[in-house]
Amino acid sequence: MNSQFFTLSLDWTNPKFLVPLVFVGIGFGILVYVLKLSFDSIHLKRKGTKKKGTVVGYKDVGADKYGKKSKALLVFVEVGDKVWEFKSHLYWVVPPFTVGDMIPVLFLHKNSDIPTSRLDNWEELFADAILLGAIAVVLLVLGSFLLFNYDPQV
Repeated sequence: MNSQFFTLSLDWTNPKFLVPLVFVGIGFGILVYVLKLSFDSIHLKRKGTKKKGTVVGYKDVGADKYGKKSKALLVFVEVGDKVWEFKSHLYWVVPPFTVGDMIPVLFLHKNSDIPTSRLDNWEELFADAILLGAIAVVLLVLGSFLLFNYDPQV
């Protein structure tokens, strides 16, 4: 074990020490958020109710660098006498579903009138967590590497 690291007096004003700490801090913050997203998605997958929803339209959510507009699905779900509409979290230039298609959705009633709703596929549930998790790992590895090789004399 590198006992030299523990015997150094750490200069908290030295950018060579602060930058890696910021990387590690941001990495841990993103990792906590990723865990929250993952647990929420797992909870929705395990406890949510599966139902078929109907695609009722698209919502423009922006354009790429070539001017092609991205669209999110607007999905209509009816359960008994309750009806609600939600927007998918995924965007497509060419959506995979047309208006009127029946698609699987998951919903979970909480204390609000509008339940938590998502499309029932792994991309909708876990794509954000996977992407942010990769960014967190890169920040943690880079920050840890810089901290491990920290030498105030250089």
